[in-house]
Amino acid sequence: MLAGALTAMSLTGAGVVTPAQAEQQTPARHTVTYDQHSVLVDGKPLYIWGAEFHYFRLPSPEAWRDVLQKIKAGGFNAVSLYFDWGYHSSKPGSYDFTGTRDVERLLDEAERAGLYVIARPGPYINAEVSGGGMPAWRSTQTGVNRTSEPEYLKAAREWMSRINPIIARHQLTRGTGSVILYQVENEYQGGRHDADYMQTLIDWAKEDGIDVPTFVNDGGANQNWVSGKGAPDIYGFDAYPQGFDCKDPDTWKNLPDYSYVNDWKPESPLIIPEAQGGAFDPWGGTGYQDCAKLTGTDFTRVFSKMNIAAGVSGQSFYMTYGGTNWGWLADPNAVYTSYDYGAPINESRQLTDKYQEFKRLGYMVNSVTSLARTDKAEAPTPSDDALRIDRRVNPDDGTQFFTVRHADTRVKDKDETTLSLKGADGDYPRVPQQGAITVDGRDAKLLVAGYDLGEKQRLVYSTSEIMTHAKIGDREVALLYGRAGEAGETVLRYTARPKVTVLDGDVTTTWDAERGDLRLNYTHKGLARVLVNGMELLIADTAETAHWWRQDTSAGPVLVRGPSLVRTAEQTDGTLKLTGDSTKAAKIEVIADAKKVTWNGREVAVTQAPRPVELPALTTWKYKEEAPESAPGFDDATWTTADHLTANNAALNGSLPVLAMDEYGFHHGNVWYRGRFRTTGAATALALDAKTGNTGQYAVWLNGRYLGSSGDGTHNFDIPASTLKASGDNVLSVLVENAGHNEEWGHDYSKEPRGLLSAEVIGGASTLTWKIQGNRGGEDPVDTARGPYNNGGLYGERAGWSLPGFPDGNWKSTTLSGQAAKTEPGVRWYRTSARLDLPQGQDNALALDLAEPPGGSTGYRAEIFVNGWLIGRYLPDTGPQTRFVVPKGLLREQGDNTIALAVWSTEAGAGPGSVKLVDLGASAGGIKVGTVAAPSYDAKTYAMPAAGAQVTVDAEPFLATGTATKVPVTFSVPKDAPTASNVALALKVPDGWTATTDDPIRFDRVRPGDTVTADYTVTPPGDPVHYAVLSATAKLTQPGRPGTVTGVRAVQVPPPALSADAYVSDLTLVKAVNGWGPVEKDSSNGEDAAGDGRPLSIGGTTYAKGLGVHANSQVRVYLGGGCTRFTATAGVDDEVGDGGSVSFRVVADGRSLTTTPVVRGSDGGTGIDVDVTGARWLDLSVDGDGDVSSDHADWADAKLTCAGGSS
Repeated sequence: MLAGALTAMSLTGAGVVTPAQAEQQTPARHTVTYDQHSVLVDGKPLYIWGAEFHYFRLPSPEAWRDVLQKIKAGGFNAVSLYFDWGYHSSKPGSYDFTGTRDVERLLDEAERAGLYVIARPGPYINAEVSGGGMPAWRSTQTGVNRTSEPEYLKAAREWMSRINPIIARHQLTRGTGSVILYQVENEYQGGRHDADYMQTLIDWAKEDGIDVPTFVNDGGANQNWVSGKGAPDIYGFDAYPQGFDCKDPDTWKNLPDYSYVNDWKPESPLIIPEAQGGAFDPWGGTGYQDCAKLTGTDFTRVFSKMNIAAGVSGQSFYMTYGGTNWGWLADPNAVYTSYDYGAPINESRQLTDKYQEFKRLGYMVNSVTSLARTDKAEAPTPSDDALRIDRRVNPDDGTQFFTVRHADTRVKDKDETTLSLKGADGDYPRVPQQGAITVDGRDAKLLVAGYDLGEKQRLVYSTSEIMTHAKIGDREVALLYGRAGEAGETVLRYTARPKVTVLDGDVTTTWDAERGDLRLNYTHKGLARVLVNGMELLIADTAETAHWWRQDTSAGPVLVRGPSLVRTAEQTDGTLKLTGDSTKAAKIEVIADAKKVTWNGREVAVTQAPRPVELPALTTWKYKEEAPESAPGFDDATWTTADHLTANNAALNGSLPVLAMDEYGFHHGNVWYRGRFRTTGAATALALDAKTGNTGQYAVWLNGRYLGSSGDGTHNFDIPASTLKASGDNVLSVLVENAGHNEEWGHDYSKEPRGLLSAEVIGGASTLTWKIQGNRGGEDPVDTARGPYNNGGLYGERAGWSLPGFPDGNWKSTTLSGQAAKTEPGVRWYRTSARLDLPQGQDNALALDLAEPPGGSTGYRAEIFVNGWLIGRYLPDTGPQTRFVVPKGLLREQGDNTIALAVWSTEAGAGPGSVKLVDLGASAGGIKVGTVAAPSYDAKTYAMPAAGAQVTVDAEPFLATGTATKVPVTFSVPKDAPTASNVALALKVPDGWTATTDDPIRFDRVRPGDTVTADYTVTPPGDPVHYAVLSATAKLTQPGRPGTVTGVRAVQVPPPALSADAYVSDLTLVKAVNGWGPVEKDSSNGEDAAGDGRPLSIGGTTYAKGLGVHANSQVRVYLGGGCTRFTATAGVDDEVGDGGSVSFRVVADGRSLTTTPVVRGSDGGTGIDVDVTGARWLDLSVDGDGDVSSDHADWADAKLTCAGGSS
C-alpha cells in the first residue's frame, strides 16, 4: 500500500478495457442486452453516465484523445457520438473518412480511453449544424428528407451503408470495440411519423451488422416510437428543462419528474440520451458564461438526481464538450462560431466547476453498482413539507437510495428535514439521530442506506453522499462528501466494536452495542480521515472532492489526490505509472497497492506548475483590396453559367433562371454572381431577392459602383444617375453570403435555397445573363484536408490568400488599429505572421480576441483564418462573440503561423480595430498534439483561371415569337494572350429554335487584339418563352493546346401584349412560386398536388375565377403595356377556417402598387383596385405573417382591364 499520488477514473466494468488490456490480441466477445431496469453488459446492470462529444467540432484527431481522457477522468463511462453525414460527403457518392473525419480512429480512441460508445449516425442529427447534418447536395434532389420516399432513401442508404459497417466493427459484442447502443434517426417527431422509414433504418442497421440494442431519442417526452412498426428496442427522449434562453440565467423552471415515462415501455429501461448539460447561445445572445450559469452545478445536482429518483438508468449529457463551429459548420438560426454550450469541459478544453459536479456523481454511479437496478418504493414523509423525498430500492440486495430536494426546484430557501428508515438493518424512526439533513436552495442529495461499502463494511446509512469506494490492496477506501459547513452522520454496522482512529478532522463516534452500530458525526470541512477496522473513510466537503481522482488499472483501482487532472494509470511490476495535468504546483498523494509511483514518467512528490506563456503582439499586418469581381471588366469567362430552367427543389419552381447556389454545386460560404443586361427605358432601381440564412448578407455593385447591402430577403437598390450604360452591357455584381443551411425542423426546411434567387430591373425591361462562382472546385474542393465546410467563394479564398506560404510581399502594410479600415465598402484581406515558441510538455489553450476601433463603425464582418483554417466569423454588429478559441492542433506551437482576416465592410470606413492572441490557460502535462496536416499555398493549385479568348453573343433581350432575328457571335483574343488557331464557332439554341449563318465560322488563326464575327439568324418558336439561353462555343488551339471558350446570352420571348380584358387565371403564368404545392387556377391551394384544391371561397362567398396560393408565393403575368387596371378580392380561403395570416402585394415592373394589412381567416375578403397603365409585367405576391402554416390565400376574381375591353 502506497500513499502519495493522483489519477483519473478508468472503470474496468464488463467489456470496457484499460489501455493495457486493449493490447490483448484475441478479441473477447461480450453480450449487450437490456431488461426493464437497465442495459446489461455480460448480464450485469450498467448505469450509463454518458458524455456527448462532437468530433467534427474539434478538427484535430490527436486532441480527441485529450477530450476523451478528460471525459473518462470526469466519471463518465460512455461517450455519445453523432456522426455528421454532411461533414463526410461533399457530393453524392463521395465519402471521406480520413484525417479530421477518421471515425475509425475516433472509435479506437474511445475504446482506448475506457469508454463505452453510444453511436448516433442519423441520417439526421440536428446538433445545431448546417442542415442538421443533411449534406447540402440533398437540397438539389427530389424526395422529402426523413421520409420513405425513394429518392431520399437512396441517398440515405449511401450514408448508412458506409457508416454502419464502421460502427459494427467497433461493437462490444464483437470484442473489437466498445459500442453498446445504436440510435435510430434523431428527434423524429411532430408531423413526421413515417413508420416505414424508421423500420427501414432499423433493417439497414441489422443488415450492416449492428447487433447491439437500438434506441430512439424522442425530441422530448412525447411518447413517439414507443411501440409498433419502426419502434427501436429502447425508448429515450430529450430532456432540456431549462430551455435555451440564457439571458436570465438565475431564472429556473420547476424541473419535471419523468417517472411517468416508465409506464410507456415498461419492458425496457428508461434512458435520456440527451440530458441537459448546457445550452446553446444564438447570434445576438448574451454569451456562454450565462448558459453555464443557467445550467450550472446547482442545476446539474438537482436535475440528474431527480432523474435517478424517476428511475432513469441512463443519462448522457449534451454537451459535455461542445467545441467550435469552425468553417461554415453551424446552423445559422441556432448558433454562432462558439459551441461552448456552457458545458463541463469548455471550448478551450479546460475543466469547469460543473465538470467536478459530474465527476462526483459519475464516480458514485460507477462504484455503487446497485443503483443500476432499482424499483420505486414508498418514500418517507419529510419533516418539512417544502421538501420532497423519493426512494428507490434495489430488488436484489435491498440497497436504498433517497433523493432529497425541494418540492419546488426554483426556490432558494435553506430547509431541514429528517427521514425515517426501514430495512434489513432495522428501523430508524429519525435519520439523522443527531441534527438534521440540510437542503440548501436549488440543491439535491442522493443518500444511500443498506449498502455494503466493502466485504466487511456495512453502511446502514449516511447523510453524506458517496463519491466512490473501492478495495485497494487489502484496504477498503470510501470517499464521502457534503456541502461545506453542513453536518453529516454516517452509521456503519459491525458484529463487534470496531477500532476507530480519527487521523484528521473533527469526527465524533458513538457505539451502539445493541444494534452493532458505529455512528460518526461531523461537519463537512476540508478533509477528515478516519480508520475503521481496515477501512479508510475519507469525509470531504465538495471543494475538496475536486482534488480527488480515481483510476482503475489491471492491478486494481487507485485513488489520487492533488493534480488538476489524472488522465491514465497503468500498473506493472509494482510500479504505478500516472499521467495527468497540473495548473499549479501540488503535492501528489496516492492510495494504491504499488511500490513505486511515477507522474508523467518521473518520480516526483509534487506536480509542477505550467511555465509562463509568452505570445507575440499582432501589430504588423499586410493588406490587399479584394472583390475584383465587382469591376465590369473582370474576366468571368471560366465561371459557371447560371442557366438552369428547372430544379428538383420545389421552392425554386417558377422563377427563371434558377440562380440558387446549391443548384450549381456551391454549398457553403460566399458566392459571387455576375449578370449582364441591356435595358430599354429609364431603369431606376434593381429589385433583388436573396436567401442568406440568419445573419447572412448580400452586397450589390452595378458597373463597378457600390449600390448597397441587405440581409436575407428582398431589397430594392436605387440606381444612381449616370450609372447605367445607354448601350452595351451593364454588369451587375452580387456577393451573397450563405450563413448555413437550416436544420430540418419542417417539411424539407434544410432545402431552403441559398444564394441569389432573382434580380429585376425596375423601370427598364431587360433580360439578365448570369454567371456564378463559389468555392474553388465546388463539390470537389481542392483542399480535402480542411474539407468542404472550410471555404466559400471569396476571391481571396479561391486564390489561397488564407494559406501559409502565400506570397504577400507586395501587399501594403498597416498596424490594423483602425487605420486599415476600408474607405469604401467591399472586401479587404489582412495577413500577419505569428511566431510561437510555447513551452513544451504542457497544454496551452489560445484564442484570438477581436475588437472594433474606439468609436468606429460596426458595419463590417470578418472571417478569421488560422493557417488556412476558418476558425470563426466575427459580426460586431450582432455579437456576442469577440473571442475565438483556436482549436488545438491548428497552430504551430513552435514555429510560424499565418493569421488572415477576410473583412467585408458594408459601410465606408468600417473595419477591424485590433486582433490579439491570448492565453486562456495552460497546464503542465497534457498529451502531445501535433499540428494537423493540411496543405500550404501552392501556386499551381491556386492560380486564378483566365480565358485566353472571349466569345460574345450579341442578342437583344426580347425576341418576338416566330420572328427571325440577327444575332452576332464575336470571337476575340485579348492583346496580352497568345494567337488562337483552328478556331471553330458554333451557336447552340434551345430545342424548337433555329439558328443559321452564311458567314464563315472557321478561322485559321486570330491574333492578339483581333476580333472575328459570324452573324446568325435566330428564330424562336411561336409560343412564348420566359427565359432561354443562346450559347456560343469556340473550339481553338492556344498555344499548342486545344481548348474551348463559351459565351452566353439570355433572352426572353414574351407573349403578345394583352389587348382585351382577361382573368389572370386564364393567362400563362410566367412565374409561379408557391409556399406549398403548385399555384392553382380557379381553385384553392388545397394540398401539395396539382388540381387538389376546392372552389375558391372567402368569407362564405364562392368565386369561379382566381388563383389559389400558399404563402410565401409570387405569380407573374405579362401585360405588355396594354392594360390599365387590376382588380381582385384577396383573402384567406375558407378551407382553413380561422387559420392563416397573410398580406397581399401587387407590383408592376418592380414598383409596388399596394400592400394590404395582415389578413386573417376570419376577416373575409379585401378589395384590390390598382392602376397598371403601361406596365409590362405584373407580380402578385402573398407574404406570411410569421408562421406560414394554414396560409391558404386566394386572389379571387383577379382581372385585368386592357385595351379593347372585354374579349
